[in-house]
Amino acid sequence: MLSALKKYNTHLIVLSVSLSVLLASFFPEIFSSLRFIGEVFINLLKVFSLPLISTALIVALGAMNSNLQGLQRLARSTLSYMLVSEIIAVSIALLLFNTFKPGLGINPQIILQGGDYLASKTAELSLANFIVGIFPHNIFDSLVKFDLLPVVSFSVMFGIGCSLVGEAAKPVIALATSIRDVANSCLLGVMLVAPLGIFSLVGGGVAQARLNGNLFATFLALLSFVLVLLLALFLHGLWQLLAVALLSKQSLGAILRQSTPVFATAFATSSSLATLPMAMETASRLGARPLVTRFMLPVCASINIGGMMIYEVAAVLFFSQMLGFDLSLYQQLLLALASILTGMAAGGIPETSMISMVVVFKMANIPLSAISILLPLDRILDRLRTMVNIFGNMCAVLVVSRIIARDQDLGEGS
Repeated sequence: MLSALKKYNTHLIVLSVSLSVLLASFFPEIFSSLRFIGEVFINLLKVFSLPLISTALIVALGAMNSNLQGLQRLARSTLSYMLVSEIIAVSIALLLFNTFKPGLGINPQIILQGGDYLASKTAELSLANFIVGIFPHNIFDSLVKFDLLPVVSFSVMFGIGCSLVGEAAKPVIALATSIRDVANSCLLGVMLVAPLGIFSLVGGGVAQARLNGNLFATFLALLSFVLVLLLALFLHGLWQLLAVALLSKQSLGAILRQSTPVFATAFATSSSLATLPMAMETASRLGARPLVTRFMLPVCASINIGGMMIYEVAAVLFFSQMLGFDLSLYQQLLLALASILTGMAAGGIPETSMISMVVVFKMANIPLSAISILLPLDRILDRLRTMVNIFGNMCAVLVVSRIIARDQDLGEGS
């Protein structure tokens, strides 16, 4: 039974979306009694998002010390490139979604599902509150209140502490790894019942739009969101392709032809980690230095995921526009910073973008029911993001290989 659910989960989600749209279009009143199913599904996502995000950050940062020792220049180049790449990624999303504003003019009841909502809390998103909120006075109080920003910052600091301690922190990192894997397994179990949750959430949203008479406008808005998002992903991949072509003096067509197997594997598996062996082989064929490839690609697969960060920034701006939030530039930058931190937590793990998005939505005061709008699209979008992520990681390896080409102190082998 479980194996069948896993095998046909995507098909069931497509079926549940189709049925919910069909029923909500003709019989919208039946979804008022099914709302609790969607609420249970969202609650399960919230419950397991905390341990997954927290432990994933601890593991990613805590294990960096052993990777960085003796490779200081390579480490600096790697971290610098990843930081620049991620800043460019969120900047592209901010620019496009502030230019096209696909969320404007959409009735917010599509995500509120008949409930009242106030934007007053969003006005509290300031630099001072952000900085104060980073340092929790009681981490357990933050957990109880589902205040995720302090949890993320605590996990970052704790992970860095583990990295500095080194050998003595290995049992802590091993425990965090086990908790991360268990939480991820539980989330995969929750996703087995996703068709039911999506049926309730999507149906409730469509039913509300049907009753309000703006169903067609809602579908057009989602289409515009997807188109602007795809443009952002394309631009993020394009600038990295151009950088590699310029530095390596290879043609764009040659690079893309060599990368075709990587694109296919990334789309099929939806996981940067699963695509890692193919990416390492392709990077070597394109001229990357062996040690740079072996060092950078595993690190980048975990924390250099610009595609996911673009997706989170795009979603939070889209729903903020829908809800009528007037976010200032620095508020948007704070949300972009939160996207970078939470993106690091879920990097390399397939189909966990919705979990990291919980943090950013909570911070922006966007109701988590908004996730119901994206769930039907997420399976395909996740595969496209993975393609952009792993290609960007390969480009990072090739660029850094060129930058340190004159360094003879790496001691690399074949």
